Amino acid sequence: MRWGKFVGDDVRWVEIVVLGEDEFDAERVDRLARQLRNELGEREFDTRPVTADAPGNSKGDAVTYGAIAVAMGGAGGMIPSLISVLRDWLARRTGPERISVKVGDDSIELDRPSFSEREELLQLFLAKHTDQ
Repeated sequence: MRWGKFVGDDVRWVEIVVLGEDEFDAERVDRLARQLRNELGEREFDTRPVTADAPGNSKGDAVTYGAIAVAMGGAGGMIPSLISVLRDWLARRTGPERISVKVGDDSIELDRPSFSEREELLQLFLAKHTDQ
């Protein structure tokens, strides 16, 4: 499931995809996605692996490769915490990694240099989808 609601719950799933420089970064991107998922779990976010196709010739698990689904409550109260985790995680990266935050067919892409510029856009993007 890429995003949706649990029956009887007010939960939306936000997909976060770690993007590398090219398809040869598959193993590194997979490792980074697992690190990000662990950090989200430490902050008590409910996360799930997302079915995603790994780039050709990669050794990554195609089920969990580079993508994480994060549960967001309907009221949007978790948005500041999610933004904080993503900002801090990207700030510690030394490579060209980027993340894509997706809800359904709508997405926003962020990298370390642009994060502070786009932080307000990310907050508005997530609020738009979690307050519905």
